Amino acid sequence: MQDPAEETVTIVGPLCTPLDRLADRVALPTAAVGDVIAIFASGAYGATASPSAFLGHPPVREVLIGANHA
Repeated sequence: MQDPAEETVTIVGPLCTPLDRLADRVALPTAAVGDVIAIFASGAYGATASPSAFLGHPPVREVLIGANHA
């Protein structure tokens, strides 16, 4: 998160619909194979709002990462 932005990208989700965009034309550091992108506010990508088995996709997985604000 501290690296400077070096490219403008569009981040898409796994669905085959043109509306499945998580970010459009955002400036980010250059991505490499194996990098992870964290979505801090998932909206419809949360398990309770995702369409179950949409286009044959398996159940959604959620990972919650807590932060200790001392």
